[in-house]
Amino acid sequence: MKLRYQLAVLSLTFLAIPWAGCEFLRSNEQSLSLLQEQSLRATGQAIAHGLYNETRLLYPEPKRSTAPFNDRSLQVHRLPSTPVLDGYFDDWPDIDWRQFGTTRRPLDLRLGKHGSQLIIAARVADDSKTYDTTTPATEPSGDRFVLVTWLGNQRQRYVISTPAPGKIGARPLSRQLTSAQSGAIAGHWVDTSTGYQLEVTLPLALAGERLGIYYLDADEGGISVRGNVTPLDTDAPPWLVHSTAEIDLWINRYKNRTIDVQILDRWGWPLAKIGQAQPPTQPTTFWLTPWLYRQILGTPPSSLPQTTTKIGQIVSPGITTAQRGLETLETVATSEGLKTRFTAPIKSPEGVIGIVVTESTRNQYLSVSAPAFEALLVGGTGALILCYVTVLIFAIVLSKRISRLSSATQNLGASNASLPLDRFNDELTQLTMAFNIQLQQQQQLQAYLKALPQSLAHEIRTPVAIIRSAIALLADSEQPTSERQQIIARADGGIDRLTQLLSTMNEANQLEQILGQEPLKTTDMSALVGELAAAYNVTFPKWTFAVLTDEAAIVTKISPDLIVQALDKLVANATSFAQPGTTIALKLSHRGLWWRLTVINLGPPLPKDTQQLFAPMVSLRDKDQRNEGSLGLGLYVVSLVARHHKGEPWAHNLEDGTGVEVGFTGLFT
Repeated sequence: MKLRYQLAVLSLTFLAIPWAGCEFLRSNEQSLSLLQEQSLRATGQAIAHGLYNETRLLYPEPKRSTAPFNDRSLQVHRLPSTPVLDGYFDDWPDIDWRQFGTTRRPLDLRLGKHGSQLIIAARVADDSKTYDTTTPATEPSGDRFVLVTWLGNQRQRYVISTPAPGKIGARPLSRQLTSAQSGAIAGHWVDTSTGYQLEVTLPLALAGERLGIYYLDADEGGISVRGNVTPLDTDAPPWLVHSTAEIDLWINRYKNRTIDVQILDRWGWPLAKIGQAQPPTQPTTFWLTPWLYRQILGTPPSSLPQTTTKIGQIVSPGITTAQRGLETLETVATSEGLKTRFTAPIKSPEGVIGIVVTESTRNQYLSVSAPAFEALLVGGTGALILCYVTVLIFAIVLSKRISRLSSATQNLGASNASLPLDRFNDELTQLTMAFNIQLQQQQQLQAYLKALPQSLAHEIRTPVAIIRSAIALLADSEQPTSERQQIIARADGGIDRLTQLLSTMNEANQLEQILGQEPLKTTDMSALVGELAAAYNVTFPKWTFAVLTDEAAIVTKISPDLIVQALDKLVANATSFAQPGTTIALKLSHRGLWWRLTVINLGPPLPKDTQQLFAPMVSLRDKDQRNEGSLGLGLYVVSLVARHHKGEPWAHNLEDGTGVEVGFTGLFT
């Protein structure tokens, strides 16, 4: 199968992108839900621990926390402002009515507070209206309301009656305590088509945290009573259930969070509540996106939502569990969508004194994921098509490039040993460049091999001629003894020359073989070069050796023995060109990832093609200098050491033209 078809088939794996995206969104949804649960749990537990044993924050009258349950207790709601006392309820917030009596003849009550005032809204159905026609000095008659409070552990009763609709007050029905000021009770009575409506206000302290309300319906058939107490009750009236200013102030510290917090008393009556400061902004998405999102990710099982009973209690499975002292974490379905809810008991040494509920809608996390899902859903198809077409085009271009490279490789000739480069500058281009470098090196090797016999013949011809002439002269027995010794000495010199040539070539060959096995050691090159300079001053007394370095210590991984061997070759090369009495400098520098070690000496300049200096069997010395022992392998050894250290040989003329600088670089590690 051709490469283009292989890549076309391979591009089908892009179909795994939508699957991986859905898996990611599912995992992301789980992670976000876990974070939400942890946040709700942390907030709920913090509030529960903060209210531990803080009974007075939850109950104005601490006795209510341990009192038995009374289903006739009245819940007091916090009002944003004091309603106008006109007998009408249009300025009241939407609060559920508490109903007493029967369905046909009900008494509906609303209780609210603003500041220190308690406001009562009442409406009663009465077909036979009878107003009070008595004087204040006599017992009231007609239809009337009675308020029963609790002050100083004593019942206090106040009657509200009126001869006609309008402003009303209250008067005591029994012995009144000094603190029980009936004059503080005021209101307004309104006549309606079905009965009466009235609004009454009194100081909250006057009620004593308990309040009983009943309506006496006086008609021709007698008197009937409806309310949360009766005239015959002698016990303390039912409790007033309301929040304290302290609990409101305490819970406000959580107001700016994205979590709804609700505090209930031990029976489930709400005491305080704060909602989100800013509801989560719903994302603007296609109408089908949320449905598909939930179909793919699934909907978690949900518990029963909270419900409010007729008497104002909030009930749910989590609240029931919290009343037993246990925490619950559940997902509930509400009209606002799915919510995560955490319920925890508020405890004291006496047991559970309240319940804290923290909840947050899951839609705020959906608002994070839904746009990503929509982008995946809408843009996924286009992205897959684009990727498939792109891969197909890439396969065609790559196939043509490989075919062109293969054809060029097959058509290589001896005169044109290079492959054509393209403009992409990618790995394939780099591979072509590497092939060209290998081909160039192969050409150089072939040229070297062709020139090697001539070089060896040139190097061997002189010592062989010396030895041959010595043998010819020795064959003449008439030569005097002194001349024979000179001839023998010349023959020994020729043999030494051949021996040195073979040894040097063998040394270069062995060095090439052991370079890969030579370990690198962490070494201070500055100290090493300084020690070598001191040794060269002793070994070569005709020259002065100096060290030039830009750092006090250059510590890196090198092969010290190979560095010494290369530097010996460089110094030997410098002494063969520098005049005695001059200074030869050993220069060590560090630039970025590289270090460079060079030898600077005064002498003749280098040729333009300095790289040829580091080839084997290449020498710039004249015949007299070569006879002294140079075979053109010293700088070749330097190039081998440089490449062992991931560097390269380096040779340049000095800027003033008075000398040269020859050495090599290495990788700083």
